[in-house]
Amino acid sequence: MKTLTLFLSISALAITSSLAQNRGKQHKSSDAPFLTPKEAVAKMSIPEGFDVSIYTSEPHIGEPIAFTFDAKGRVWVVENYNYVNRRSHKNEQLSRIQIFEDTDSDGVFDTKKLFHDKITFASGIAIGHGGVYLGAPPNLVFIPDANRDDVPDAEPEVLLDGWGMQDRHETLNSFIWGPDGWLYGCQGVFTHSLIGKPGAPKDDRLYLDAGIWRFHPETRDFEIFARGLSNPWGFDFNDLGHGFATCCVIPHLFHIVQGGIYHKQSRPNLNPYTYAPIQTIRDHTHLSAHGGARFYLADTFPSEHRDHLFMCNIHEHAVLTDYMEPNGSTYIGRHGSDFLPTNDLAWVGFSLEIGPDGGVYILDWHDTDICGNAINFPKSGRIYRIMPKDAKRIARPNIPSLTDLELCQLQNHSNDWFVRQARTELHHRTISGKLDQKMVHKALDKFFASSKTSPKRLRALWAQHVTKRFADDAKQKLVQLLSHSDEHVRAWAIQLLSEDKNPPASIKPILEGLAQNDPSPTVRLYLAAAAPRLPLDHRFPILNALSQHAEDIDDPKLPRMIWFALEPLVTGHPKKALALAAQTKIPFLTESVARRMISGSPQNHKKPRPNLRAKWGQAIEAIAPGFKVENVGEGGVVALKSFRNEKAVQTHPLDKKTPCSLKRQLQVPKGKSSLLKIRCSYHPHGDWQLRVLANSKVLHDQIVSFKTVKSEWLEVEVDLTKFAGQKIDLALENRPNDWRNEFGFWHSVQVIHR
Repeated sequence: MKTLTLFLSISALAITSSLAQNRGKQHKSSDAPFLTPKEAVAKMSIPEGFDVSIYTSEPHIGEPIAFTFDAKGRVWVVENYNYVNRRSHKNEQLSRIQIFEDTDSDGVFDTKKLFHDKITFASGIAIGHGGVYLGAPPNLVFIPDANRDDVPDAEPEVLLDGWGMQDRHETLNSFIWGPDGWLYGCQGVFTHSLIGKPGAPKDDRLYLDAGIWRFHPETRDFEIFARGLSNPWGFDFNDLGHGFATCCVIPHLFHIVQGGIYHKQSRPNLNPYTYAPIQTIRDHTHLSAHGGARFYLADTFPSEHRDHLFMCNIHEHAVLTDYMEPNGSTYIGRHGSDFLPTNDLAWVGFSLEIGPDGGVYILDWHDTDICGNAINFPKSGRIYRIMPKDAKRIARPNIPSLTDLELCQLQNHSNDWFVRQARTELHHRTISGKLDQKMVHKALDKFFASSKTSPKRLRALWAQHVTKRFADDAKQKLVQLLSHSDEHVRAWAIQLLSEDKNPPASIKPILEGLAQNDPSPTVRLYLAAAAPRLPLDHRFPILNALSQHAEDIDDPKLPRMIWFALEPLVTGHPKKALALAAQTKIPFLTESVARRMISGSPQNHKKPRPNLRAKWGQAIEAIAPGFKVENVGEGGVVALKSFRNEKAVQTHPLDKKTPCSLKRQLQVPKGKSSLLKIRCSYHPHGDWQLRVLANSKVLHDQIVSFKTVKSEWLEVEVDLTKFAGQKIDLALENRPNDWRNEFGFWHSVQVIHR
């Protein structure tokens, strides 16, 4: 017994030591022990008044990559048994979809069934419109189950192909039905996709290497909703229908606007004339990687949690929350709480959902390699439910069994899960021709008219939209909402009227009037977002009017969004663009038009334009005084406001044989000690060779990667005292290693004499 007690004490000490070494700092893997689900729950710091139950876990599931609820409150889990690492997978039909049901609402599944197991790699899932939408790169597929008997009616139909798999951790993911009826999803920056319908030629496809996309279940239109970000693995809409994404490596939180171009990790934006991509809204930092995003819009947690964004932080091994504070046309993302630290270094929270019971459901991939570079705990995975201790058990929902009128009534439910599921069902019945539209429209009109808050009005408006309340001749009713007293109704009327890119001609003077006189920055933001979707003769009057709002000069989004709409018009309509630039009250627009007018075609990176060289030199001077940059490769020199929560400058070797170099001549003084101090970092999925040379003699040589550095930043000190009294040629090389993401990230380079 004494031996056992000693063994347990040593084991506990080892676990505590491992946690202490890794908690609160960036890491990719650990030697954490495998905890059973019950042991994992026992270690969690569960907030007072809450319980955590194990909804399902191994051996019932393994490698869970995505999950979602269906309209009966059942959980559908995608298990990716094909995954090997970020660069490879098993090319066999190994992955599957299972359905789990909690019949008594106690937070633990009671029954399960297999839906489909002939899948070669999968990454995202959504249920609706008579089947399952599945991300199975290189395809987005639809598995029909029209009679809802949980048996596929036919083989999967490929809706879109061309999704890349260069990084299997960054392909299409995080599916969610938007309030407008579109299916939304994410894709990461190191996967390169050329997406289109099967058989479509290259010119009919859309390129995507990072951003938010959407697909319409009826028209089958596909669009890039917003470009940029890093590896977003969480996307949701708040009560006003505003989109938010959670990210990795770069700052973690972004307010996503249609047509926006955002801060992008490592790679340049697709449009070289973006000039000023939209930045993060967060005012605080978390450790790098986040998974999942859901606003708590239910009725079971205490009221202080409503409208808070729940997300998983993979490196902190915790469930965190942020809340949004309005800021002009956008928000500031404030830290809410470290809601639930799991205290388990193998906990990998990929995604989360809010259930029909108001619980927060968490998917845990569960592995000590938290960045997907290996699988150390094969065939494991868990889904947990977080609930208040005193929560009452609910009767299990069955949305498809409800009448059309009952679905309309659910738009007023206090748990947005019911609102969203009912809206999707209304949309499906509309597309299928099975909806009593006259009765539904009457009920929704009444709900809209009686609603006293913006979120309730918008619920009615979105349901009206997906049930075609404003189709054809009835579109004029939507036009009338442009003069509604509620700014959010006006804003959404703008978006819905521009959705098909064919608005009624009658809205031209109305939109121009709104651009001139609407006091709401939110409305002005929606106008800027809609402008590229409007006929050409609509655009300049709207953009001219928006450019006259001096109060928007410092708005985090509006000047940029106006520019994104204006930029494609500048070279084709130079007189109109110059007139706007001359008259605008927003200096950023004047500067941007001028830059665009004098820009030629993008130049080869091996021969940067003189003004670009100057810009690169300024960026290097800011972090490495006295140094000049030579032989810059992919992406050029990029000044980053935030990389791993620090300012940094990014470089890349010119080619496989030619390093990028920071060089200077240095007079090393006599009678003093001289020290070169370097603080640098590496790409999350790559490495590079750092060499320091003086007069061509190598003074320091090492690979810069997570494996070699074991932390976010490498600190290097090189003693130069032996060169006292000499003038030396000093070179710091960003050398290629295995030619995979060889980006060097420099925080500071200093020469100190004492």
